[in-house]
Amino acid sequence: APPEAARMARGQALAQEDRCVICHGADLSGGQQVPRIAHQREEYLALTLQEFRSGKRPGYTQAMGEAVGRMAPEDLDTLAYYVARLPTAPPKPGGK
Repeated sequence: APPEAARMARGQALAQEDRCVICHGADLSGGQQVPRIAHQREEYLALTLQEFRSGKRPGYTQAMGEAVGRMAPEDLDTLAYYVARLPTAPPKPGGK
């Protein structure tokens, strides 16, 4: 089934508001020491976000705990929904 438009819009807003794109990149593909989160399984993303929020999953820095610590649990689920279904960007000219 196609993704729910309202939920995708809310997830995109959360990714911008909570600065996911600053560390993970605009397409959430990560880089260097930051993992790719785009297109991971929704269940994995939701669990990981919940673990960062509770402090059960430590990160290399406090950034993840701080970013998700102020988010409501339902927002974590919406963010996981969005990131798992993140639209694929069109190919760049020249195939890169």
